[in-house]
Amino acid sequence: MRSQRLMTVVLLVAIGFICAAPKTEQSSEPVQKDKDAVIAELTERVAELERRLDELEAKALPLIEEAAAKRRVDNARSKARARMRRDRGKYSPEVLGKVEELYQTANRHWQSPEAKEALQELIEEYPDLNRTGCATMYLAQMTQGEERVEYLMQAMTDFADCYYGDGVNVGAYATYHLACDHWQAGNYDDAKPLIEKIKTDYPDAIDHRGRALVDELREMGMKAKSEPEQVVP
Repeated sequence: MRSQRLMTVVLLVAIGFICAAPKTEQSSEPVQKDKDAVIAELTERVAELERRLDELEAKALPLIEEAAAKRRVDNARSKARARMRRDRGKYSPEVLGKVEELYQTANRHWQSPEAKEALQELIEEYPDLNRTGCATMYLAQMTQGEERVEYLMQAMTDFADCYYGDGVNVGAYATYHLACDHWQAGNYDDAKPLIEKIKTDYPDAIDHRGRALVDELREMGMKAKSEPEQVVP
C-alpha cells in the first residue's frame, strides 16, 4: 500500500512537470518519447528505492522487536521488585526468610507431598505475601482437575498483584493457564472471556521466557470474544 502510493505520487509529479514544460513547434512524437523515457526512469528508481526500504525494514524489524521485548521484560521486573518491597516494609527479615524457605522446599522437592504441604502452609499462614501468590501458581501446576481449577481461580482473584522475580505476573499467568486448559478441552465459550481478560487487563504480561502472553495466545490460534470466529478443528 505504501509503495503504491509513493509510486503514484512520483509518477503524477513527473507527468505534471513534463506537461507543464514549454511547448515547441517540433513534432509531438519526440516529446511523447521523452515523457515515456522519464516515466520509465522514475518508475525504475522508485522500484529500487522500495527494494532498499524493504531490505532496511527487514534488518530493522528484529532489532525493533527485540528492543520492545526488552522494555516489556524490564517493566515487568520493575513491577515485581516494587511488589516485593511492600513485603519487606511489612514483615521482618525473619518472617520473610521462613517464607522463602517454605517456598524453596517446593523447588527442591517438586511434586512431592513435602512440597505441597509447604506451599499450602504458605497460603494458610501468609495469605497477603507476594511469594504466596507464586506458591498458589505452583500448586495449580502440581495438581489436576477441579483442584487445579480452584488454585488457578485463587491465584487470579486473591493474588493478581503478585509477581515472580522474573517479572511474570501471577494473575495474568493463572488466567493464561486456565484459558489454555479450557481451550484444549474444547470449552471455547469458557476460554474466550479469559483470553479477552488477558488482552485488556494484562496486555504486557510475560511468561517465564519473557514472551508476551498475548503473542503466545495468537500463535496458538486462541481468540477472544471480540475477534472473528475461527473454525476449530
